Amino acid sequence: MNYQREMLSEAQKAIAETPEQRSKITDLYQLAMDEIEDGGSESHEYELFMGEIETIKEGTPNE
Repeated sequence: MNYQREMLSEAQKAIAETPEQRSKITDLYQLAMDEIEDGGSESHEYELFMGEIETIKEGTPNE
């Protein structure tokens, strides 16, 4: 799995679903990319990122 590509795709989906959270999602994505660049595990950063995305989605009321 290409974790970086998958995170970008998931970030784009999350922004489409919760545009009011765009800034938070882009910050999370950038943090994950920075951690990977600094030697962090891609799979670990992916799991953390996806957990935060799910938290954001759960906290957003459906319309």
